[in-house]
Amino acid sequence: MSHVKIATAPCSWGVWYADGTPSGTPYSTFLDQAAQAGYQALELGPDGYLPTDLVKLQEELTSRGLEVCAGTACYAFDQGSSFSDFRPQVEALCKRLVALNAQYLVTMDESDVGLHGEKKQTFSATDWTVFLTKIRDMGRYVESEFGIQMVYHPHIKTMIESESEIIRLMEFTGLCLCFDTGHHAYVNGNGQKGDPSAPDFIRRFADKIAYLHFKQVDGKVYREVMAKHLDSDTAFDMNVMCDLPDGIIDFMEIRQALDDIGFAGIAVVESDMPRATTAQAFVSAKRNLRYLRDLHIIT
Repeated sequence: MSHVKIATAPCSWGVWYADGTPSGTPYSTFLDQAAQAGYQALELGPDGYLPTDLVKLQEELTSRGLEVCAGTACYAFDQGSSFSDFRPQVEALCKRLVALNAQYLVTMDESDVGLHGEKKQTFSATDWTVFLTKIRDMGRYVESEFGIQMVYHPHIKTMIESESEIIRLMEFTGLCLCFDTGHHAYVNGNGQKGDPSAPDFIRRFADKIAYLHFKQVDGKVYREVMAKHLDSDTAFDMNVMCDLPDGIIDFMEIRQALDDIGFAGIAVVESDMPRATTAQAFVSAKRNLRYLRDLHIIT
């Protein structure tokens, strides 16, 4: 059987960047509504969105009964010559995570790959080695210096999104994943109801599934995006990611896959709602939590 500890993150309130955009949700509103919706843990989200002053941040969390399960580190790994170019930001974030008793650092790529991943077609074997070495070295640094496990998040419109790219990263770096059901189904799935890509991957790579993001794909929007060959930014603006009960991923099958592998860890509900009002985000946050309880994924 699985044991899932559920959490949430700022992106479920439409916050993708440290300045609160695209939604503009104030951090205090996010914290208030996350707690009121029934969540007890959260990811920090974009570094700098929540207060970076440790005393202030701890006060904000404690007053709402919230704890931090992970930090989020997003860098353009195609830039710079080595991990040392990113080390100062990583060090500052990890010191904060240690003080907050967080055990994970969720890391993803922010390289500009073009609207449809064009950059990857120009990457040589040497380019890939340099790119992956930075990530491998970052993971080793985070674990050796801070005792934090870095988990890599494959993500739409980045250098690591397809199954072959994910496998290549895992084999080169040795890292485990923050496995995002929605991003995986968008890139690697069939767009049909009951798409098996996410639960199949969970079973195939059970020893690499250390941390989860629960996200859902709207099949109708997805199929329109694919038919018109639209880019993923446009797809997100069209709300290709939807509430967990509404899309192509069968979360009963996700539950079964997690039971099959005996998953015991954190799953973050990530709705990716760039245009939602805070009222809409609040309703969604409560609905998703209720749905996961109804499916007995969480208690």
